[in-house]
Amino acid sequence: MPAFTDRLLARLVHVPTEGQQKAINALERLLATEKPHATLVLKGYAGTGKTTLVGALVRVQAEAGRPVVLLAPTGRAAKVLSAYAGAPASTIHRRIYRTASDGDGDYAGMSLAPNRERHALFVVDEASMIGAGGGGAFERDLLSDLFQYVFSAPGNKLLLIGDPAQLPPVGSDHSPALDLKDLSARGLLAGTIELTDVVRQSEASGILANATALRALLAQPDGEDADDAGHEPVVPQFITGFSDVVRVDGHDLQDALEEAYARHGDDEVCLICRSNKRAYQYSQQVRARIHGFEEELEANDRLMVVKNNYFWAAREQDAGSFGLIANGEQVTVRRVHHTEQKYGLRFADLTIDWWDGQADRELEVKVILDVLGGEGPALPGPRMRQLGQDVLANIVARTKAERFREFKRDPYVNALQVKYAYAVTCHKAQGGQWKSVFVDQGYVTEEMIDREYLRWLYTAVTRASEKLYLLNFHPRFYGEGD
Repeated sequence: MPAFTDRLLARLVHVPTEGQQKAINALERLLATEKPHATLVLKGYAGTGKTTLVGALVRVQAEAGRPVVLLAPTGRAAKVLSAYAGAPASTIHRRIYRTASDGDGDYAGMSLAPNRERHALFVVDEASMIGAGGGGAFERDLLSDLFQYVFSAPGNKLLLIGDPAQLPPVGSDHSPALDLKDLSARGLLAGTIELTDVVRQSEASGILANATALRALLAQPDGEDADDAGHEPVVPQFITGFSDVVRVDGHDLQDALEEAYARHGDDEVCLICRSNKRAYQYSQQVRARIHGFEEELEANDRLMVVKNNYFWAAREQDAGSFGLIANGEQVTVRRVHHTEQKYGLRFADLTIDWWDGQADRELEVKVILDVLGGEGPALPGPRMRQLGQDVLANIVARTKAERFREFKRDPYVNALQVKYAYAVTCHKAQGGQWKSVFVDQGYVTEEMIDREYLRWLYTAVTRASEKLYLLNFHPRFYGEGD
């Protein structure tokens, strides 16, 4: 049988860049080592051939009969990974966790599932999104749990893939899954390879040309892009003249949206903005002017879940399946059955379609309508606590245990929290790709154009795979005006 490198090169079909060749050599060392907790971090900017290399790797391993497990932080990221790797992929939490039930069959927490894979390569894409320490999108320390799961069985190897220029996890100033110090502190034997050369086939892409220019600004030493070093703030300069990059202002937005939806369809268009308030306004525009929706919720509305929910899927789950509808996942409304006001909030009973990581499922759920247009990312904590107190006050039970059991089963306190999915903040878009992406400048002064803003802009721009619409950006972003 040909050597690993020869088989991988044959699958690549083009001459690898210098960075890709180094990555191939590192992958070969990873797969050959017998040392425990062997891990490779593969960093790559947009257009550097990261996905091509990983796709070839998965196919080579499959041809050799060696197990490969594909994982990503979100459902949409798992679908993207599955598409370019040509193999099934799962979300991390759906693979590594299982739900525990109490004696009454109610949700009683999460625990690590047993890992039955032996001598497998675990490939985790979009690793820059994975947070550590708990308290974010997951109640547990997802990063530590991932490592514990992978290396609980003998001979397993881990490949972490990510883009270091993207936004770090919410509440963090860096991406711990891409940081060798963090990985070493957790007991992993980790190395790293970084791809920086844009592959030749990508040179005609305006999306990648602009992503590369933004990455170059981010690569400058700290202080050079901010006035704290005595310099004027650097306003990024968009590169125009490409057919896949379109400059749009508010007057042209309706025509551009109609063009994008007609070309790519409802599930392949996304508008990225800087606030939940702006996302709501844009979503309402899409709903009314593209889809003709008049009611607050209608059949075929697309929604995004904004808080983990263990109740609705677990009620109908098959034995052994994982009943989590995760923060960031999208669902589609099939039917709106009933709306009501209770406990000072508005609720709706819906039938939704939801992809559970393996297949589309139809669920009956209750949602909190007030979250749709709220300016926060979810129902505020004090309001959620008040809802819990109101529900408890209305439960009539003989014992404290019965009262607690009824509370855990209450559909109002367990209602899904959702927002419209047509326009989202950049953190919600991270990990996904759409064929057409609109990026809205939002409210930005020159003083606000710092490294955080550049990361935001780079992450937003790289969500587009075929067409990028730059919406309402100041002329200075194009080198015009004062």
